[in-house]
Amino acid sequence: MSGRYERLLWALVALVAAVVVSRGLALILARLAERKAQEQQELARLRRGETAATLFASAVPYVALIGATIAVGSAFLPSTAAALGGSALVVLLVGFGAQRFLMDVIAGTLILFERWYAVGDFVRVHPANVAGVVERFSLRTTVLSSLNGDRQFVPNSQIITATRSPAGYRRYSIEILTSERRSAREAIEGVGKRAPVGEARFLRAPHVVEERELGDGLWLVRGNADVPPTLEWLAESLVVAALKAQLDDGSLLAEPIVYTLDEAALSRYERRVLLR
Repeated sequence: MSGRYERLLWALVALVAAVVVSRGLALILARLAERKAQEQQELARLRRGETAATLFASAVPYVALIGATIAVGSAFLPSTAAALGGSALVVLLVGFGAQRFLMDVIAGTLILFERWYAVGDFVRVHPANVAGVVERFSLRTTVLSSLNGDRQFVPNSQIITATRSPAGYRRYSIEILTSERRSAREAIEGVGKRAPVGEARFLRAPHVVEERELGDGLWLVRGNADVPPTLEWLAESLVVAALKAQLDDGSLLAEPIVYTLDEAALSRYERRVLLR
């Protein structure tokens, strides 16, 4: 067998091997996607595994294609000065065409090195201003799956900033200042019973977590509600409107307050503030 055909054969073998490896990695990724973590550490390990497998799966076809292209080119391009000049022109044109590709790869490498996000994280990227769960992350693109099922394909070089939700959901605190403790409790629990739960709605419906007497017949009734990112309106609008509809003006001494705070971020902030 001549050297030309031998190189062509190796190029074909590389492409077939890339297809087989990609199919195997796709099966592995599908099994990882079906697993549900029970603890935070297990969730972190699962996300790292999905990210590594996704990166490797996305790199295999490119490596095989580059190797096959080099093999085919070396088999058919004669070593004459004219051919060298023509091949140099081709390389120059391909280089200009691959500029965006290289920018995406460099940006993806930096995102991976600095650990901006991983597969399974919920992020919002700018300036594209799209949000969703990171379904796939390669050195060239980031694929986000929004809660309505849309897929967003974002080139890594177009990602200037990324906002990541570490917990993957928003926990809202609900505070009611009232003279009727029982009515406030029933109102919060009533919202929880009527509120949609699951299917990208309330992850955990509004429920009472504290009842504190402030004196002179005043009570502070606190509740919590958990919602997915991008569905904050469930807590900020729906809950407030439902509470006001259930509580009369006589028992409701102030507007219901709904807010979200991260305890770890608040603690770090308080350690760096000196009150005078």
